[in-house]
Amino acid sequence: MGLAKKVVIGDFLARSLVDGVFSTPGQYSSLDVVLGIHAYAVQIYCDFSGYTDMAIGVALLLGFVLPENFNRPYTAASLRDFWRRWHMTLSRWLRDYLYIPLGGSRRSTLATYRNLLLTMLLAGFWHGAGWTFVVWGLLHGAGLAVEHAALTWRKRRGVAPAIPGKAWSIVRRIITLEFVCLAWVFFRADSLSTAGRVVARTFTAWNAAPSASWLVILALVVGIGFQYIPARLTEMGEGFLSRRQPLIQGLAFGLVLFAIVGLLGAAGVTNFIYIGF
Repeated sequence: MGLAKKVVIGDFLARSLVDGVFSTPGQYSSLDVVLGIHAYAVQIYCDFSGYTDMAIGVALLLGFVLPENFNRPYTAASLRDFWRRWHMTLSRWLRDYLYIPLGGSRRSTLATYRNLLLTMLLAGFWHGAGWTFVVWGLLHGAGLAVEHAALTWRKRRGVAPAIPGKAWSIVRRIITLEFVCLAWVFFRADSLSTAGRVVARTFTAWNAAPSASWLVILALVVGIGFQYIPARLTEMGEGFLSRRQPLIQGLAFGLVLFAIVGLLGAAGVTNFIYIGF
């Protein structure tokens, strides 16, 4: 599963759209740039969670059980929920060794906002001492502070959500995903000026003809949509395969490996994104 995420989806999106959009955004239509921004969100998820899946799998072969690191992050209904699902080991480290020692939410409201901003700012610095990572961290810190303020305000005044029922949950998921994708622009860009050009291009070239292929759209749908498949279904599939005879398992994995490496990932494999951190 990890190899398929990395090679079939992540690397394909990088080659087909992401690298071009973030190197020369002016050559793409606004629709292409919007798709490219979302494609990078899927790429970094498939790249990093795929690497984690492979690490967990290799460790199990050696008798070690590593903790889960991703739990369908793009289904999150809030930024707080996102950080419970994305890079979970780092999120717990940030909570236990930065946010809580700074005072967490035990002090004044302003102190809570400060702690959120500082924690996410340091999370940005953890990835690199560059302005793009600083902005990425500050965006998440500010988003978490705004969420905290809005939740506190609603609880104190007993205000119900503006949109009732399941529709509000869908709206929250969309808002969270779009905010995360916006922040990824700064994480991916090599400079603030490049990030600014990418964001600006989403508004200025809607008359230009898009060039993204249907395969890119399919990879986006699979990369995000697969996270909405109930966990029990994937567990049932894994359980079914685990009960087959070793010969059947070997044939199945051999065919899948051939499809990934020989057919779907034939254009080559790029370095893991997180090799730089």
